[in-house]
Amino acid sequence: MSRVPAVNANGWLLLSALCVSIWTATAYAQTVVDNSDAGFSVLTGSWSSGAFGAPWGADYRFALTTGGAPTASVEWRPNLPSSGWYDVEVYYVEGTNRADNAPYTVTHSSGSAVVPVNQKVNGETWVSLGSFFFDAGTSGAVELSNGAGPSVVIADAVRFTEVGEPEPEFRAFWADAFQQGFKSQSQVDTMIARAVAGNYNAIVAEVLAYHDNATNAHGAYWNSSIVPKAPDIAGGFDPLAYMVQQAHQVGIEVHAWMLPFRVSTSWPPAGNTILQGHPEWISVERADIGTGPQTISNLYQLDPGSPDVQEYLISIVRELTNNYDIDGIHWDYIRFTQSDAGYPADNGYANSGLERFRRISGTGGVPSTSNSAWSDFRRREITELVRRANVEVAIADNPRQPLRHTAALITFGNAPANFTSSSAYQLFQNWEHWFDEGYLDAGLVMCYFDENVFPNYFRNWVDRSITWVHDRLIVTGQGTYLNTFADSQTQIDYAKSAGVDGIATFSYAVTSSAGVDWNWYPFISGNAFSGPATLPTMPWKDPLLATRGTIYGRVTDGATGEPIDDATVNVNGFPVGFTDGNGFFTITEISAAAMGSTISFSVSTPGYTQVVRPNVLIERAGFTEANFGMGMWLFGDYDVDSDVDVDDWLKFEAAWTGPDLGPPPAGGDVFDDDLDLDVDLADFSTFQVNFGA
Repeated sequence: MSRVPAVNANGWLLLSALCVSIWTATAYAQTVVDNSDAGFSVLTGSWSSGAFGAPWGADYRFALTTGGAPTASVEWRPNLPSSGWYDVEVYYVEGTNRADNAPYTVTHSSGSAVVPVNQKVNGETWVSLGSFFFDAGTSGAVELSNGAGPSVVIADAVRFTEVGEPEPEFRAFWADAFQQGFKSQSQVDTMIARAVAGNYNAIVAEVLAYHDNATNAHGAYWNSSIVPKAPDIAGGFDPLAYMVQQAHQVGIEVHAWMLPFRVSTSWPPAGNTILQGHPEWISVERADIGTGPQTISNLYQLDPGSPDVQEYLISIVRELTNNYDIDGIHWDYIRFTQSDAGYPADNGYANSGLERFRRISGTGGVPSTSNSAWSDFRRREITELVRRANVEVAIADNPRQPLRHTAALITFGNAPANFTSSSAYQLFQNWEHWFDEGYLDAGLVMCYFDENVFPNYFRNWVDRSITWVHDRLIVTGQGTYLNTFADSQTQIDYAKSAGVDGIATFSYAVTSSAGVDWNWYPFISGNAFSGPATLPTMPWKDPLLATRGTIYGRVTDGATGEPIDDATVNVNGFPVGFTDGNGFFTITEISAAAMGSTISFSVSTPGYTQVVRPNVLIERAGFTEANFGMGMWLFGDYDVDSDVDVDDWLKFEAAWTGPDLGPPPAGGDVFDDDLDLDVDLADFSTFQVNFGA
């Protein structure tokens, strides 16, 4: 099954959705082909005439289905006046002996799509097969065969109505690792077919639920060199690679859903040699501090504040974004599960979150779970990973750029008036701040409430979340698993009318409070998702639309290459942020002119002389790398690892301008040794002396 392409502002193919529904659209031109018109023809088999009920025109044609008759097919081929999007609708007379899966095949400008229609219902009106892009003339067609269930298929009329470009809307479902969905090629094929039938345009696939492979649903659902592969994958199959390949063919995005901190249910974590070798990376409850790996909420969990843990998790993000043509990274459980967590399993581990807090705050002892400074630091720990990942996603070598960076956001209880009173804030998931800083492109807010029990909770969270998203995308996560189809429809309609940017349903398999019900997909396409939808663009990642840019980098001791934690970063002399335990920083939302703006950027920390880079270029929608070596620093050590080598030369070469041809490109100012706004032979002479040092 395929869908017709339209090109969005980012240059990627976004394709129309299929639906079996009644869809009203603004009409520009309309062409009807009846069974008595010249555009209609019998291709194969025997078709009789009938006039029962109220056919379109004088009569219709019908054929027995293949259970009791040879193969038969007919075709409607319109002569369309212009190229464009057309809603394709069919007309038939319903009846109890009609097929409930009459197979219509729509041939459009980029291929064909099969749409089954239940001819037992919705007769004597126009029923939409979806919207497709057609070329002008007679190249498009609709075919109907009798390859269906008992007993008769009806061939009457087909209408082609030109429509405008569909409104963008994020339409996703979460496909979790604990149900069927992507464990084999056939599961992936089926899942994508259902997504197409339901008019979804994104799949959020849980490719990492646990970091071990002790049992099904644990491990990586891709070929990873970091995390052990899940044991319930058929053969040598690579689920993510195949899912991406098949989904993109029908215009559906794939987002890699991962849980960062949840390791395993037993220790040591089966198959994960990295984590087996680092029990000190495990976080415990306050009562278990220093007693070795222990569970939190019955799970072994990583210490979010450890720079070693953060680097491990970022390595997974890099592997996914650089090796797979995914469309984004999606975080879940990007928070603490208990307010008394975050303490080290090993008191001697110098890089634990608690040890960092002690060094930065200058305090000793073990803070209580209600200590406000400690709570703020634990929020900082989670934020450090989110802001770092935002950069890694944006700079990944991936042909699907710009990628989307998203997260599942919690909504326990009723929505408060202020975000700082929310359950998310109390569990250190400071997602309003993430939106304010531009660390997320979209938030999938998990408004999972039973419509018959907490209808106001759902509505309050929808309304509040819109006010906390700032200028990013807000997507309402709706819990199909808690509701009937009708109640899910009610909630989705409310969220859409409130002005959200899209809907994400949980989950792919459990679509009803009654359990797994695959009838959800024709239901949703006939209701909330009737008609096609392209995905919303991200203007803040488009240089033609954005007005701001980002600067990022690392701060290290120039002599040793060791990272400097909690260094203050300054823009034009004003403090704007701090480094993490890896010396990494990110400053977002910096104003940039159309051709870029130059700022003075500096770093300061006790024990070192302030380092200033006076001419750092910030570009619209750009990510400027600006690394700093504190103390003794070799000119040319761009990656601040205490040497000047080939890696640095490649950066120097890319920054070369020649004399009086500056300023250097974004980040290249670090090679302008004489500060004359170019990178030329004078600067190269200094670089050459240090090369190999």
